[in-house]
Amino acid sequence: MTTLIPGSQGPQTMAGRMTATGQRPGCANCAQGEEVDIRSALANLSRKYTELAEVMTRYMSEAGLERDQRTANALSYADQLARIVGGYETAPGAYPECALIGQKYRNGTFRWYCTGVLVHPSVILTAAHCQNPPAGLDINHVALNAVNFQDLSNAELIGVRRAVVNPLYAQRIKGHDITVLILRKNASVDPVPLAKTEDITAATKTTLRGFGNSDENSTRGFGIQREVEVDITHLRRTDAENLDDDEQELGFESDREFVAGGGGYDSCNGDSGGPAYISVDGGRKVAGLTSRATQGATKPCGEGGIYTRVDTQRNFINKVLQDAGIQDQL
Repeated sequence: MTTLIPGSQGPQTMAGRMTATGQRPGCANCAQGEEVDIRSALANLSRKYTELAEVMTRYMSEAGLERDQRTANALSYADQLARIVGGYETAPGAYPECALIGQKYRNGTFRWYCTGVLVHPSVILTAAHCQNPPAGLDINHVALNAVNFQDLSNAELIGVRRAVVNPLYAQRIKGHDITVLILRKNASVDPVPLAKTEDITAATKTTLRGFGNSDENSTRGFGIQREVEVDITHLRRTDAENLDDDEQELGFESDREFVAGGGGYDSCNGDSGGPAYISVDGGRKVAGLTSRATQGATKPCGEGGIYTRVDTQRNFINKVLQDAGIQDQL
């Protein structure tokens, strides 16, 4: 998700604009006068360093692998450490289809680390880099109708029967950062439809939602569902439109991705796979999935994000559904 960082300027969200006056840098709720949660910030920072250490350990342990395979693994590990900044907390039950993505261990505990969206009673979409068993990320559970990972008493917890990563992602082809999750049973909440190409090319704004960290340095806030409306800044709207210069500068593929946010409004670590909604005929549809930060960003979050266009993934999604015995087509 994205939000206004103290001292930055950006578009208004549905909850209004935050001001910088008297605000403390890094305080996600400064508009309400709350103090920085130092304990939470330090805990999240410690977790980030731990994750980095784990990634480096895994990388060093792979010294015997072929160079190409080791390089591919290293790039995948880097993706896991990358990616809404802040955001306004969503009301309980407002977006029940926005899901926590993670693992349930044999002792009954959970590890939540990504976001997803329900697009069919038994299908959730998330990012490809959220599913990587060799790196320890092996999705087997989701939580729907959740707003805070520390209180899932009203959430719907469902196991994952199958997780299928777009095979083109493994080839490092930009624009295929998507995993299709087939659930073990139908969810009770309503899914959100996928946007069509004409819906996306007509959109100028998108609303981001997710459970990710809430500051530009990505040190705090994970596990609380937030939302914010941002401008779509780079999107190929016609086949004749040339975005080559923008692609090289920002590091995206305009045939299959778009760029949104910036100026303190952005997605962040933990929002990977989360929905980028657009408004169509008074309702919401999923236009994209959170993938990564823009190339050349000086901070982990806040300077704009890259989103996988779901309309370009429809054939892949439907093939996974067909292989799973689901007759519906999205």
